[in-house]
Amino acid sequence: MKYRHLVLCSAAVLSLHIVPGLAQEAKQPEATTPAPAQTPVPKEQAATATQTPPEYLDDRSNPEALIKSYYNAINRQEYARAFSYYASDSPPQPFPQFQAGYETTASVSVLFGKAVGEGAAGSAYWSQPIAIKSEGKDGSVTVFNGCYRLRLANPAIQAVPYVPLSILDGTLQKSDQPFEQSVPEGCEAP
Repeated sequence: MKYRHLVLCSAAVLSLHIVPGLAQEAKQPEATTPAPAQTPVPKEQAATATQTPPEYLDDRSNPEALIKSYYNAINRQEYARAFSYYASDSPPQPFPQFQAGYETTASVSVLFGKAVGEGAAGSAYWSQPIAIKSEGKDGSVTVFNGCYRLRLANPAIQAVPYVPLSILDGTLQKSDQPFEQSVPEGCEAP
């Protein structure tokens, strides 16, 4: 009998806590505030607002991986990281101009040819044929092709700071061919 009384009291206390909450929910008036008016988003902002950046990629293990990482940084608008893929002694231009060169770029796609490598004086050099399709924030599409030259000093004889595989330079020119047909057959020897 004692336990039955305890159970009934517990149930009564529980109902006192639950019922007022339900009553309050039922009494709340429906929201009559109109939804905020949506401002039209300019076309160039709409494309970037709905796109999620590609997954972060930083791989300097071979020429193709490094170039993919470089354009991954461009697509993620991480221009300092993109700039870091160049050899410190041969940047393409001062960083502010480098960054400004991509201010109208929405995304870049890349196709590769076969990289050619050779060793010389304690370093390995590669030439990497490439085609890129650059999509502007205004919706324009431009195709370029050309070659990147890359260098890796022999890792076994490097000191600190270690210098990974880096871009020495790149020569790209506008292509009249479709993107899929724009990769050069080859490049000059590195």
